[in-house]
Amino acid sequence: MKKLAVIILATFVMGVAPVFAVESLSDVDAKVIKEAGISVYPDAIYVYGNQELGIRFATTHSPEKVREWYVKQLPGWSIMDEYGIWIIYEGKPVLGGEVMLKKRIVISMNEDLPEWYSLDKNMTTDIVIMIPKSE
Repeated sequence: MKKLAVIILATFVMGVAPVFAVESLSDVDAKVIKEAGISVYPDAIYVYGNQELGIRFATTHSPEKVREWYVKQLPGWSIMDEYGIWIIYEGKPVLGGEVMLKKRIVISMNEDLPEWYSLDKNMTTDIVIMIPKSE
């Protein structure tokens, strides 16, 4: 299961994804995000995904602006900013792979988003919300 989570995160971070049209966020996934205590960044649009894959949003705002907003929204969360990956995650700082077990948001620049999802050319900030299922 951990390997699958690493592959999924790598898929979103490294920009390897199939081309999809923008869809609507399902009521189930909207509820999951809300119950996780996470707000969706204002002006972000849902692009693709679900709780199992990660829920991807895009915005025209810079990654730095989006990161600042989430830091203010989630003051008790920790930040991992290593290896070219910026993640804000629930709880105290943990080591490497342990982040995969936490609620987390990966925010990055992804210039391929407009092509992959038929978005406006300025929609290049990628916001991926990952909420592990409770067992």
